Amino acid sequence: MSLFEELKRRNVIRVGIGYLITAWLLLQVVDLVLDNINAPDWVMQVFMLAVAVGFPLALFFAWAFEMTPEGLKKEKEVDRSQSITHHTGRKLDRAIIAVMALALAYFAYDKFYGQPAPAGDQASTQINEAPAVAAPAADQRKSIAVLPFANRSSRDEDAYFADGIHDDLLTSLAKVGALKVISRTSVMRYRETGQSIPEIAAELGVATVLEGGIQRSGDHVRINVQLIDANTDEHLWAENYDRALTAENLFAIQSEISREIVSALKGTLTDEESERLAEQPTDSLEAYGEFVLGRQEMAKRTNESLVMAQKHFEKAIELDPEYALAYVGLADSLTLQALYGDLFVNDTFAPRQAAIDRALALDPNSGEAYTALAN
Repeated sequence: MSLFEELKRRNVIRVGIGYLITAWLLLQVVDLVLDNINAPDWVMQVFMLAVAVGFPLALFFAWAFEMTPEGLKKEKEVDRSQSITHHTGRKLDRAIIAVMALALAYFAYDKFYGQPAPAGDQASTQINEAPAVAAPAADQRKSIAVLPFANRSSRDEDAYFADGIHDDLLTSLAKVGALKVISRTSVMRYRETGQSIPEIAAELGVATVLEGGIQRSGDHVRINVQLIDANTDEHLWAENYDRALTAENLFAIQSEISREIVSALKGTLTDEESERLAEQPTDSLEAYGEFVLGRQEMAKRTNESLVMAQKHFEKAIELDPEYALAYVGLADSLTLQALYGDLFVNDTFAPRQAAIDRALALDPNSGEAYTALAN
């Protein structure tokens, strides 16, 4: 019997096809979920890596084992005359057809219904079916993309500070249930872009865009932000914040911006969301600076940068032992070192768990800590 015939007999080809279709469908769903919860970029990367590693394992499993009436057995232990691989193959065929139907349905929905309609089509729809689209238009108004903040300081090295404020603001807005916030991954490509706000909004499928700039000078910081209606290219809200550079002021500004955006988009904050926005993660500006630097290094995904990220998070913890997010950052940096660096996975378990436990002890409601725990 040829190798191809043997692969068919053992249902290896069916398992491979089924795995690929199921993996594609799962990746679409996971990408949609992670995009809506503004999860870090590496979460999707880890999931994709797990799916890729699982493929050869699934093929090996299909080759080496066989399902029998008595349960799962090694293929070499099964009498060929008693083999039921043809029955198992038929079941796999039905399962593959079912999963393929789901994948095709998702693909069709995403292609024909999930994409924003062209401007001409939207105008026609509004004329012919104005009452029907009134409600979706109201929901669409609460969608927002926060573009990377411009560094207006005289020093290029202050760019990390602008990026840190941008990341924190994205995280704060993503925790507001009334808003649909586009992920950091999607907006970062518009840094220093020449595209207009309406063009960017059309590509991202949002109704509003927030842009701004940060200038750090000595012990003062100036932050200006503008919330823009993508349809009219007009300002819905704008504000300048010129304050002393302290941790308290930075977090207060972020909270005020988030509240003003929700108000401008006619959204509402729950009591819990309002409390979360008012929280101040740390009282130490130096600890916050180390935390921001740690995140910037962690995003580079190299062994050297991840080791540096770990040091920044450890320094942040040294400066403020009650900085819960610094412990989360430390745990994440250890996780990524096992994937991209020189650490063995087993060597990261204990320190990762200790960091996560400490973060949850300091902030039992930390979504970031629970995400780190799940990873």
